[in-house]
Amino acid sequence: MKVFGFFIKVLTIVFLSVPSFADIKREELNTKITDLLRPNWPFYAFLAIPRISEMTPMVALETSVVEMEKKITSIECIELVYFQKRKAFEPKATLERESLHELLCRAMKRAIEKTESPNFLDSVFRDHKVGLKFNFSLGTVKLEEIPYPPLDPLSTLEDVFVGEEAMVFGGIELPKEEILEINETPL
Repeated sequence: MKVFGFFIKVLTIVFLSVPSFADIKREELNTKITDLLRPNWPFYAFLAIPRISEMTPMVALETSVVEMEKKITSIECIELVYFQKRKAFEPKATLERESLHELLCRAMKRAIEKTESPNFLDSVFRDHKVGLKFNFSLGTVKLEEIPYPPLDPLSTLEDVFVGEEAMVFGGIELPKEEILEINETPL
């Protein structure tokens, strides 16, 4: 019994120490994307900017299939788009180093547009937004999940508490609360 327990412990330690195959494939894809975009991406020019290592801007790419070939239909900078959305319901909102964000956005868009036949699109679903996070201090690009946009707290409360008849949250209709047949009596 002790030998069996020891064998299970050793097997568990070995299993947990081996990296997952999904992480290895993702790292290979990240290096492939970096190698494709690096010739058109002037990240060395931004190394002189103070605290550039703190900024890792993100770009959202939308792809579609045109004549059996994947094409990039739209490129948008996540930080700037989300800042504009947040500014709609919070007028005094500010984005730290906004002009630098705009400059980095232009550099990222230009690098993506200049890249001929981006091969990393083969591993991306059609009509699906893809997030690319650029690290200007290291010169690397990573495939990342796009964060949710900022929401206006007042409008989301209005969406949840619509009326007395039915509550609708997004597109889901929640059941209304039934009147209890048995009333509670005070003790």
